[in-house]
Amino acid sequence: MRLCGNILFFYAFIIYTSTALAHESETLFNQVHVQAQVERDIPNDEMQSLLVSEQQGKNASKLSARVNQDIKWAVALAKKNKAIDVSTRAYQTYPIYKDSDVVGWRVSQEVLLKSQNMAELSEVIGELQEKLQVRQMQFSASKKTRDQIENELIEEAMQAFKRRAEIIKKHMDGKDYRIVNLHINSNGQRAPMMHAQRMRNESMALASAPTVEAGTSKITVNVSGSIQFF
Repeated sequence: MRLCGNILFFYAFIIYTSTALAHESETLFNQVHVQAQVERDIPNDEMQSLLVSEQQGKNASKLSARVNQDIKWAVALAKKNKAIDVSTRAYQTYPIYKDSDVVGWRVSQEVLLKSQNMAELSEVIGELQEKLQVRQMQFSASKKTRDQIENELIEEAMQAFKRRAEIIKKHMDGKDYRIVNLHINSNGQRAPMMHAQRMRNESMALASAPTVEAGTSKITVNVSGSIQFF
């Protein structure tokens, strides 16, 4: 009986394997790869600016204290505006060399400001330049805006994918088709980062609020996959 059971199991395994292989072969038959891509330029509605306090001299502890004081002042000032997201970034201390000898130190720390209210953020940046330097500025679409536009573009890309499948169907002798696999990818290009020149003298530290133009970002959605005609 045990031998009979083993034989039946063996035949069942062969049948199952043959069916699976047949199905696999079937999915490789009459397949066509289809791709559709849509894109849109959207207004940037978020601005971020990276500012830095940087001091240079011979006494590292005094330099550090001065940088800490500047950053503390900047964070307190920026946080008065609830529309601005404030975070501190890299704190760095570098030795300054001359002929392989340490002759001084450079201490710096960064503050990152982010907001969708660009006018108010620009005013705050103007105030902060009393003690800090603007290192970078960048504009982008906010996550909420980007997600909304990506969802709309996925709809458009899927419709474009189906239209191309229907065009191909016309040349396949009236056969119907099914989607075997589908891939949806999205990416975006932000506005380039603007690097501010380092201030060269004390009078430049009293700069006014910067004039900003947010520009646009490009979002692209690509739908690709294989369809099988049968």
